Amino acid sequence: MIEALLVVLSNPVAGRDEDFNDWYTHVHTRDAVGFRGCLAQQRFVLADNQPSRAIPWRYLALYETYDAHRFGQEHIDNMNTPRMVIEDSFDASRINDFFYFPLHFRDNAPRRAASGSVVMEQMNALPGRAADFRDWYENHYLPAKLNVPGVLSGTLLGYEADGQMLNYAPDHRFVALYRLSDDGARAAWQDDEPGRQDSLDRKSLAVSFWDILTPRITEDEIYHPTAAGLAAEEAARARIARQGTRVVNDGHVLRD
Repeated sequence: MIEALLVVLSNPVAGRDEDFNDWYTHVHTRDAVGFRGCLAQQRFVLADNQPSRAIPWRYLALYETYDAHRFGQEHIDNMNTPRMVIEDSFDASRINDFFYFPLHFRDNAPRRAASGSVVMEQMNALPGRAADFRDWYENHYLPAKLNVPGVLSGTLLGYEADGQMLNYAPDHRFVALYRLSDDGARAAWQDDEPGRQDSLDRKSLAVSFWDILTPRITEDEIYHPTAAGLAAEEAARARIARQGTRVVNDGHVLRD
């Protein structure tokens, strides 16, 4: 059972996309999904066509966790050790790495594996209006979006300060994720505005479209890898060893 999603938005150092993706997919993913508390992970890349408001991130990773506290502590304990190698292609100048906990979920196809792109909404409620926001979103807005052809599922998630890895809060207290079977369904979000509602802080709203970059990888696949997966991991680790690594903190301190 999924307790929380770790939503990770990241960027490579300029000109290092190839190295970054090699490290993230073949090393970092395998390191992290092997930690206690994690069920699976999948990576996405920002789609070419976006709603009008741009976001400052190129890559998205979603980690499905069954024990967010344990998974977060494993990160803290193993950062920059051989169990969690951080390559210098990762831009650590801004880290967006937070657990969000499911508040409401609807699924149009519970027996169908999600294989399409993702729409992400990042939002805040106006001060003192969180309950109104949730009532509107869960009972009106999200069900309406699930009626759009090509939308498989939708979930609203909320941030909780306890157990997070970073010692600062995210810009957005709510995240919604929609899995699509047809990218044409993105048209329902093209105006970058999830409905007319007076409890939503529109200034902080960010809507983004994400294409699948890697298949979903499970904990079982980490412990029982394929020959191809092992070869890709070994090649990536050898390349990183030749280039060297650096400690990543850059002023963004993980909780002790």
